[in-house]
Amino acid sequence: MRNSSGKGAWIFIALIGLIGFGLLRKYADKLPKAKLEQTNGGLPQGSKQAIIEAPAKPNVDNSFEQARRNYNIAVLNGITKVPSSSKGDKILVTIAVKPEAQWCKNGDFDLIKSLATHTKERLLTMSLEAIEKKGVSRSKSFNLGDLNGGQSASFEIPSTDGTYGLYLCSDQSRRYTCSKKKAIPTEIWTASPEKIKKLAVDKIFYFQLLHVKDGTVNIIPSDAWGKDNLRKLKANLGDWMGDDVAALDKMDSLISQLQPMPARLTKSKIEIPLPYNDLRCLSH
Repeated sequence: MRNSSGKGAWIFIALIGLIGFGLLRKYADKLPKAKLEQTNGGLPQGSKQAIIEAPAKPNVDNSFEQARRNYNIAVLNGITKVPSSSKGDKILVTIAVKPEAQWCKNGDFDLIKSLATHTKERLLTMSLEAIEKKGVSRSKSFNLGDLNGGQSASFEIPSTDGTYGLYLCSDQSRRYTCSKKKAIPTEIWTASPEKIKKLAVDKIFYFQLLHVKDGTVNIIPSDAWGKDNLRKLKANLGDWMGDDVAALDKMDSLISQLQPMPARLTKSKIEIPLPYNDLRCLSH
């Protein structure tokens, strides 16, 4: 009796277990499944991983640095800015000749006066000509009265970078250009008055190199010449002038022959100094 009652208890427990297991399977499929899929770096498989890009480098405006560099080059090499005004895509430059006395020494203006038969004879041409071939050429003719009266000329040139020669020449041929003429020969300073007139026909008396950079006209220093000075200028101004640096060869060639006084600046114009023998010296 004791054995049969224990056996029945075990059967009862087994039935309860089977019923519970069946109920669990029946309702398990109806419950929401929180199935985790295989992951790749903590993200569900198949999803795109966010790409974190390095921040783009900001566009740096180098115009200020370039302007400062150009300014330093100008200061260190004696380059001076010419007073000018803009007119559209042109630059207006005003130039005047200024005769000035020097003590007991003949100068360019003495030579020019010896060539003229009268004060109204327009035997001089002032020109501003591009150094490159087929470039801009601007000119104006002058007589002795114009020079003594301080008459000026205004020329328009492009605002784009470029190199120009500022010339003053005798122009008996009336071509109104100077760049293709030769410089006055050094022997003219010791020649007789008759020979001076022959030697001075269609010759360059004055030259100054100008360079347009970033819409500004600049005077290239011409108070020194020779191979050493030319080599130094090319090294210092090569990057600043670019391809126009070749114009320094022409400058050195003319300056070494003419040995002119460098152009000067006023508030509104370029002045070409033309020295002459001071009259007070002649009276001594």
